[in-house]
Amino acid sequence: MRRFQFRLERFLDLRRWKEREWEIRLAHATGRVILLKSRIAEIGAEIGASYERSFTSGAAVDIAAMAGRELYVQRLASERVRKVAELEVRTREMEEVRARYLEAARDRKVLDKLKDRRAGEYYERQRDEEYKTIDDLNTAASLRKL
Repeated sequence: MRRFQFRLERFLDLRRWKEREWEIRLAHATGRVILLKSRIAEIGAEIGASYERSFTSGAAVDIAAMAGRELYVQRLASERVRKVAELEVRTREMEEVRARYLEAARDRKVLDKLKDRRAGEYYERQRDEEYKTIDDLNTAASLRKL
């Protein structure tokens, strides 16, 4: 029995390649979002740690050190605000890339299903032809015996 050859195989390969490309883009976008989230969490932890250090110093109150810590905390807070804004933008970008990836995956799946259906039909026809051939051989053999 001959092997099934899908006429749109090259087109299917292109769809697979396009899907893989969007999958890689989605991975990069997701990685950027995860890095931003972790950086925002780090900034929050650093702000908390800075306040803890200022209250656990103990003996004397150093005004210059407190002013320096306050400036540091303000800089961290402004960086966190910038990172949160960037996170919103990157999240929207990630959602757009995810939508494009899902579209590419859907397009590939459509061709995969078509290929599977055509292969099933092809092998069914081949099996029917094989049965007909065997039946013809058996009929001819029985006629020769008579």
